[in-house]
This record gives sequence, C-alpha cells and structure tokens, in this order.
Amino acid sequence: MNMPLASTDPARQVLPVLWEDPADRPQAPKLLSRLLLSIGGLVVILFLLAAVVPIGGAVIGGGQVGVESRVKRIAHPTGGVISSILVHNGEHVERGQLLMRLDDKVTGADATYSNLTVEQLLAQRARLEAERLGLGSVTFPPELTRSNTASAQKAMADERHLFGMRQTEERDLRAQLSARMQQYNQEIHGLESQIASLKQQRKLIEPERQGVKELWDKQLVTINRLNQLERTAVDLDGNVGSLQSQIAQARAKITEAQEQSIQMTQTRRVQAGTDLSQINTALNQQQLRSVAATDQQDRSEIRAPYTGVIEKIAFAAMGDVVRPAEPIMEIVPDKDVMVVEAMISPTDIDQVGKGQVARVQFSAFNLATTPQIVGKVVYVATDRSENAEAQQSFYMVRIEVDPAAVKREGLELRSGMPAEVYIETGSRSLLSYVTKPLRDQFMRAFRDN
Repeated sequence: MNMPLASTDPARQVLPVLWEDPADRPQAPKLLSRLLLSIGGLVVILFLLAAVVPIGGAVIGGGQVGVESRVKRIAHPTGGVISSILVHNGEHVERGQLLMRLDDKVTGADATYSNLTVEQLLAQRARLEAERLGLGSVTFPPELTRSNTASAQKAMADERHLFGMRQTEERDLRAQLSARMQQYNQEIHGLESQIASLKQQRKLIEPERQGVKELWDKQLVTINRLNQLERTAVDLDGNVGSLQSQIAQARAKITEAQEQSIQMTQTRRVQAGTDLSQINTALNQQQLRSVAATDQQDRSEIRAPYTGVIEKIAFAAMGDVVRPAEPIMEIVPDKDVMVVEAMISPTDIDQVGKGQVARVQFSAFNLATTPQIVGKVVYVATDRSENAEAQQSFYMVRIEVDPAAVKREGLELRSGMPAEVYIETGSRSLLSYVTKPLRDQFMRAFRDN
C-alpha cells in the first residue's frame, strides 16, 4: 500500500492551508466570514468614535516673549557728542538714574546766557512797572527774589540803583521847579508891596492935587504947580500898572513851572509804559529761548525713564557722535506684564479673537519638564504685516500669560525668548478633521466647474 510521503517543501510547511485540497478545508468560509465581520465591526466602531469623540482644535503660531508696554528705546531728539557712558548691558537701573552724558559746552553756554538775559529783563520789567505806577520802590517777582544766584541778585541791585537815580533826578528837577516857583512868588510879593506903596502915595497926593486945583481955579497958584502934581499922579498910576504886568508874568511862569512838573511825571510814566511794552515782548521771546536752551542742556544728561534692565547699548566710547533720534540703548521695564507676540497665518486669523484661551510653550526651556503656560489673547491686529526677509504675511497677536503660573513653574522669562502658542478654537470630531479637506476640495471643484 502506497502511503503519501510527507512533503519537504518549506512553503507547504509554513502555509499548509494554501496547499491543502479545497475538499479537505470545509471550515474556510466560516472563518473568512468571521474575519470579515470582525473587520467590519472594528471599522464601524472606529467610525462611531471618529464621529463622536471630540478633539480640541487650536491655531498654532510662533512668536517671542515681550512686555506689555514694549521695550523702551532710548534716543536723543537732537543728538550730540558722548562725553561719558555710565552703564553697561545687563545692568539694573532705577527710574531717573543717569545713564549717559552728552557734551554740553555749547548748550550750557546758551542756557546760561539765556537765563542771565531773562533775569535782567525780569528786573527791568519790575523797575519800569514801578515807574509807570509812580511807586516809591521796586517790587521784584518771585522768580528773582527766590533765586540765590549772583546774577539774579546783581540784576535786582542794578535796577534798584537805576530806579533810585531816576527818582533822585526827578526830585532834583522838581526841587528846581519848586525853587523857581518860590522865587516867582517872592517877586510877586515884592511887586505887590511896591504897588501898595504906590497906591498909598497916590492916595496921599490926591488931596494935595485937589487943593492945588482949587487954588489954580481961583488963580492963586500957577499952572506949573498943578501940572507937577498931575504928572506925579500919572507916574504913580503908570508904575502900578507896570508892576501889575510883572506880577502877571511871574504868575504865568509859576503856571508854566507847574505844567512842567506835571508833564515831567506824565512823560516819565508814558516812557516807562512804552519801554515796558518792549521789555515784555523781548522777555517773552527770551523766555522761549531760555526754555529751549535749558531743555537742551537738561537733555545732555540721558536718564532712565523706567526702572529696568539696560540692553543693546549702541555706543561704547566717549567722543562717539549720536545722530538725532538714533537709538542709543534699550531698557526692559521691571514689573511689567509679560506677553507673547505671535504671528498667525492669514488663513487662520478668522478663528482668533480677543479673550480666547491660549497655551504657550517656551522652547527655551526643557520641553520635557516645562508644562505649557495658560494665557489669554489680549490683542489681535486689524491688518496684516509683512515679513520681507521670510516673504510671508501674518497677523500679530499678543497673548498675556498668567503671572502666577510663570512664578509657580519658576520660569524666568526674558524679552525675546522664542515661544510657540496654541490658541484654542473649540473641539471637533475626528471625522470632521478627516472629511473637511475632502469637503473643501469637493466644493472647490464645483466652483471651478
């Protein structure tokens, strides 16, 4: 009896089912159906899970750490020559601390000259105001009286001296006019005395003249005697009239002297008012120059506008020239809220809005031990920006990170650190993620057709 020999073919040993006779395999259809049912069930389960299980969505963007008020660039509006640099990169400074000095030889001279001129004009204005009002002394403004500078004291002393000289001159002129008027009054008094004497003489000769006239009428005396008395009476009357004329002239001179005194006062006040107007104009102009010169001198000392850390000093030696508005250094303010400035693609910006939750991953730290920090979108740019080097467009988004979380994780954030942000947009099913590209392509195909 011939027995079938065992096959030595390795393939037949590994895959005996394929080499068996179909008649010898009665269970194959049943196994295949079970396998197909299992695969179908698994597909249905996966499909249901893909349709039901939610998956969180996020818009991803790259960026870097900044501060809410942004890094402060320190510059000078007019520039100058550096005379000293008092800080270095990484140094912590307080607000108002002196950082750098510029050469102030020219600006200092301008400021000094302008201040001197202003002090002189203020003193002159006070003196002219006193002269215009006819005051007996000069009252200087607080800007001068409160100043302890020698120039201010000298300006006030000079104007007091000039005011005193003019008052003395006016008093002397008034004294001369008063003496002249007194002299005229004395002349008038003497003339009036002479008139009284002449009138008395005229009164005394009148009876004699009347008696001689009666005798002449009786032909008892000659006409010569009567004529002599008549001539005497006429001479007396004429002398009285001459003296009265002199009195009138003296009184006219007194009136003229009084008018000169009044005119002198008015002229002095009018002249003081005219000079005061000119002084005020010059003072206003000079005060503007003084403010500009003083401001320029003050700006020669560059001070820290905030408390923070100095970075990116652009100059290293004395004598370097700073151009107007050229950045000199930067200062990163302390106690400022840290933000992440992320660049979002224009195709995703419609999913980003203010107030959305974001998670920030700082790539500068160990990603295995540093968790993501929760933040919030606080700013979304209204227009896109262009990165010329990378030749790409983006929307700037600022995310404020939770200070408590940063402190809890012991992270020391510095401006400029790279970061990656995940802005949560809500949850969708896996099926939605899988079918969305197909739906979009399908709708695009219909639009193209």
